[in-house]
Amino acid sequence: MVRDKKGFSDTKKHLLSILFENGRESLVNIAKTLGISHVAVRKHLSQLEEQGIVKIRAEINPEKTGLKLVLVFMEIDNDEHLADIVKKFKDCPRIVFLASMVGGYNLVALMVAENDYVLECISTVCAVRRMQGIRRSEVYLIADIVKPKYIPVKITYEKKIGKAPCGRDCSKCPRYMGNKCLGCPATIHYRGTLL
Repeated sequence: MVRDKKGFSDTKKHLLSILFENGRESLVNIAKTLGISHVAVRKHLSQLEEQGIVKIRAEINPEKTGLKLVLVFMEIDNDEHLADIVKKFKDCPRIVFLASMVGGYNLVALMVAENDYVLECISTVCAVRRMQGIRRSEVYLIADIVKPKYIPVKITYEKKIGKAPCGRDCSKCPRYMGNKCLGCPATIHYRGTLL
């Protein structure tokens, strides 16, 4: 059995490549392709999941659902503010991707919105980039995602709360009250249908 530096066997690499192409492929079909039993496939997949290497989940095509995307680059003035911002926004259902970076900008967020009004709200008024400790930020609207076509958008359907995970109260927001924002999908105030 051949392994690379990370300890991935050729079988696990091949398994991951099959799942990358079709995450719904049956264990029986994968087993036939790999030349092993479906029980062995399940064992390899379980090991990868337990090690935190792979997670099987649904992803959404923003183009097909009409979702709008915005990329926000932020320069945070110190590690304390960076940790606070990450803590407040790590559970935000509108943030698809949140990562710290090395260089001028040290935090990046990919955010999702259902329409242009919500997009304006999350990139200006109710935005991660307006948090204390941000020196500067840049916002880029994404026209098309070339790759990947599908992204891990969090669909919330249960345990709605009063305030957003970031601490904002949508019910008191003028844009929400003026029907220009659908509200946070994690709250009881959310008026949207997708997130």
